[in-house]
This record gives sequence, structure tokens and C-alpha cells, in this order.
Amino acid sequence: MNHVITQKYVAIFESLFLARTIQPWFSNKLKRLTKTPKLHFLDSGLLASLRDLSLERLRGDRGPSGALLETFVFGEILKLASSEHTRFEFSHFRDKQQNEVDIVIEVRRGRVVGIEIKAAASVSTSDFSGLRMLAEACGERFVSGMVLYDHDKVVPFGERMHAVPISALWR
Repeated sequence: MNHVITQKYVAIFESLFLARTIQPWFSNKLKRLTKTPKLHFLDSGLLASLRDLSLERLRGDRGPSGALLETFVFGEILKLASSEHTRFEFSHFRDKQQNEVDIVIEVRRGRVVGIEIKAAASVSTSDFSGLRMLAEACGERFVSGMVLYDHDKVVPFGERMHAVPISALWR
């Protein structure tokens, strides 16, 4: 499929509120950032179907479940944000060394929150590498960085950094 046709399909999915493109976050303080937009399907069931991911297939290989979880969490965060009176800007962060932050949320005053999503029951310091780079680039504007993960405990990982259960989205 060529680029023009792909763009048309993406535009159709976005107009039907089935997908949303988020632009990359950037800063003049950081060089060598990836400037490719990221496409999120807002229906994780549709994404699973398009990727031919059945429950049986996911039981045998949990690798593809990360993308499904990320798209599900992004949709949930959009729902939460829509109930607020504040306007949020959503983007993502990735550099050429593959340090990334799945969701970067910025409010009008420039305050920034970074969210990394992990389909795992444990988190390590390395899971915060993208969040630390984002925090450094933002300076005082950086409010918090969190790794959402599949567990039930909030775990601190340094100043303004925490591993947070995905279930916290509904509490």
C-alpha cells in the first residue's frame, strides 16, 4: 500500500474516531529525536482484529499484547482527559537510541507529564530512561513521570518518578 492510500485510510479512521495520530514531542535541548507521528487505534479490539491477534495466539506469545495494552491505556487516558476543563496536548517522545515515552501530556502552562506503559508485572530502572531524558529536557516544567504496569503497588523510582498500577486509572 502506498503512502497516499495509507494517509487516506488513517484520515477515515480518525474521522470515525477509531484512531488518533499523536505528534512527536520535541525540544531544542535534545538532538536526534524521532519526528514520526504515532498512530493509536482507540479500540483495542479493532487493533487486535487488524493484527490477527486472537486470545489463543496471545496466550502463546504475549509479545504483541504490549501494543494492545498501550492503545487501550491511551484510549482510557483520553476519556479521563475529556472529563476535565483543562485542555491537554498529547504527544510521544522517542530518540534515535530508542529511548521513549509512550504518552507525553502537556497543559497550556507548559507543565509536562510522561507516561510509559508496560505489559509486565515488574519494573526496573531502565524502564525510566526515556522519562528521565524527558524530565531533563523539560526542567522545572516536568511534573511527573510514571510507568504504568500490571501490578498493585505504587513504587517510587526517584524524584517525580513512580511505577503505578494500570488499575490506578479507574480509582
